[in-house]
Amino acid sequence: MRFQRILQIPLFGLFLLLLWLAAFPLATWLEVDFFLRLDPLISIGSMITARSLIPRVAWALLIVGAALILGRFFCGYLCPMGATIDFTDWLFRRKRKGNSGNSFEKAGQWRGVKYLLLVFVLASCVVGISTVFLFSPLSLITRFYSFVLYPVLLMLTNLFLDTLRPVFPHLGLDGLAFVHFTVPRFNTNLFVAALILSIVLFGLLQPRFWCRKLCPAGAILALFGKRPLIQRAVSEDCNECGRCVRSCPMAAIGEDYIKTAHSECIVCLKCREICPEGAVSFGIGKKHIAPAPEIDMDRRKILGAGVTGIAAAAVTLTSLDHLHGGTNPRPLRDTRLIRPPGALPEPQFQARCVRCGECMKGCLTNTLQPVWFEAGISGIWSPRITARLAGCEQNCNVCGHLCPTGAIRPLELEEKISAKVGTARIIKSRCIAWEKGQKCLICDEICPYNAISSQFAPGHTITLPVIDENKCNGCGYCETKCPVMGESAILVEPTGELRLASGSYREKARELGLVFHAKASVEDHFILDGPSQVKERSPSDPKDPQEGGLPPGFIPEGISKNSP
Repeated sequence: MRFQRILQIPLFGLFLLLLWLAAFPLATWLEVDFFLRLDPLISIGSMITARSLIPRVAWALLIVGAALILGRFFCGYLCPMGATIDFTDWLFRRKRKGNSGNSFEKAGQWRGVKYLLLVFVLASCVVGISTVFLFSPLSLITRFYSFVLYPVLLMLTNLFLDTLRPVFPHLGLDGLAFVHFTVPRFNTNLFVAALILSIVLFGLLQPRFWCRKLCPAGAILALFGKRPLIQRAVSEDCNECGRCVRSCPMAAIGEDYIKTAHSECIVCLKCREICPEGAVSFGIGKKHIAPAPEIDMDRRKILGAGVTGIAAAAVTLTSLDHLHGGTNPRPLRDTRLIRPPGALPEPQFQARCVRCGECMKGCLTNTLQPVWFEAGISGIWSPRITARLAGCEQNCNVCGHLCPTGAIRPLELEEKISAKVGTARIIKSRCIAWEKGQKCLICDEICPYNAISSQFAPGHTITLPVIDENKCNGCGYCETKCPVMGESAILVEPTGELRLASGSYREKARELGLVFHAKASVEDHFILDGPSQVKERSPSDPKDPQEGGLPPGFIPEGISKNSP
């Protein structure tokens, strides 16, 4: 096995393992977003847009610095997108004829596009609109494996288990007879699959087409790796057989078999390993001989890419749907756009979010889903809570700890509960109790924070659900469990959401008079009869004898059913 594969395959396996472990309960000692932090485009683009240093992704600057020594080694060994493309190129492989068809000079057309895309991305980031998520290889490939392959793998696993379930007892595998995986479902997954499929199908034209022509992260490493310390050299033993040129996945070798475009070389060592004369070597102090021009930096094209990036960002910023966070004019925010708990204020959130999908993949209930245009053009693929699908579990805080750029703050559970994401609202015309006069206590019973109570109201003969907005943190369980078909009769909207860039959510909630407690620790108060009064129960207070600590309908021992 080639040296590159010896390192690349285990590292790719580590990427898949970390992605699998990005789930509840999260191993806090393991940095499951490790690979995302190494993408130089995520690091530089996010920090430019956010106008601040983001320590979690600053590690990528070490990769950029290492390119001064090793060149584009990240593309050849560490990048999961590169590993995926190498695999698909192997599936599409075809024998190349001729000695120079894959040379740097012949295969170099459109190679400068990746530099233009890099300038476009950085220019838009300078203006304040992050387009990193459109071109970052780590963001794209993480999104693909999270939204597309992960659910498909679980579905196929369930199909396999269902097929063999009848024979498991006969094989002594009784435990497997009850194994079943919950298959998550994601919005936009078909589009993500089509996008990655188009990238890998470019391999039919040239190996590693994305890496050669389009990848802006590769362009960053190419600029810093143009004169690496470790370089390729060819000795006089070369017999000009052309094997190195034909086999180079990046077309980094010149027509004379000696010159090397180190800005394109990914240090895979394939040319050295297949050379029959052993004429190719890599080492320190080799004489740099490069084709000209190694990096095509046409000033007009670079200027045009920069202006295009600025113009695209400016158009986005002036769009009516852009959530700029200001009040004049007030943005037209979608009432169903509920961000995860701990999400930064919208402008900062969009500046940092790279749409990698880690938070959505790790979400315990699958409520986090990517959006299309609900947050404007700049908010495509950013996460939102889809309360009709599932609620936000109060004991889960995975999403913030998975976010590599801090777009969602990593909160402790007590802080996360106080991070109000919205407020539930009853649509009385759809509610079974309010509209039809039929008893329904589901939302009252399911609410984890006792924010919904059933109370009598004038003109109604049954108790009706009523919401205490100061207790509701927008978790969405009421909307999820509402038995009304189609749109729920109780909806969670972003009204009253708390989004802090810094500081304590608990202290802010206390300041605003918000109370988030488990059901057992508070008593109902009658919202329809008067002002809200919340009575907190101390652990030392005696329990109501009618409750006795038992579920409703049970009578404690020693208390007569007819007792007053």
